[in-house]
Amino acid sequence: MAKRQRGSTRPGQRPPTKSTSGRVPARPTAAASTAPVAPRPATTLTDDELSRAAAIEARIVDEERQAGASLARVRDRRRGTADDAPARGRGRVVTSLAVVAADEYVYVMRDLRRIAVVFIGIFAILFASFFISQATGLLRVS
Repeated sequence: MAKRQRGSTRPGQRPPTKSTSGRVPARPTAAASTAPVAPRPATTLTDDELSRAAAIEARIVDEERQAGASLARVRDRRRGTADDAPARGRGRVVTSLAVVAADEYVYVMRDLRRIAVVFIGIFAILFASFFISQATGLLRVS
């Protein structure tokens, strides 16, 4: 890879800006603009700004209320009583480790049986093809 030189740019990048003595050009001031603007005290807001702020605040409060209600519904659903647990499906119930392990071993044993059946099937096909090829003489080396 070639060594990069100072000031070089990669494709798609802007070239470095040329500024004089590292200073940023000054922005035009209010006196330089053509239309005079009366300065307004920083502590007061116009009626439009106040009404817009009130609308934004009302919207935020409404969104917070909806989010709180949603969280409450989820929390209530998770708490659920013992009588509705079977209706909800298989959930994580606090039990002893032995009960949980026995439940998991059922799945492990089922998977191991399936693996054994596939393994036996593959070897049966392998032996059958070997005996057929030997009996017919297809792959006999002389």
